[in-house]
Amino acid sequence: MAVADTIVCVDCGGTCHRQPFERPEFGWQVGDIVTFRCSDCADMWYLEVAEDDVAP
Repeated sequence: MAVADTIVCVDCGGTCHRQPFERPEFGWQVGDIVTFRCSDCADMWYLEVAEDDVAP
């Protein structure tokens, strides 16, 4: 499973978009922090990239 472009906001159910939207030049690494901002309530979420996120 790849790092998602969007997630569902836990607080309001809106759509959170990854910031920045571009993927890193050398790809995602385990332990990277990915930020998502909700377009409805403006909450920000910080998620850590896990091994499952970078598995081929």
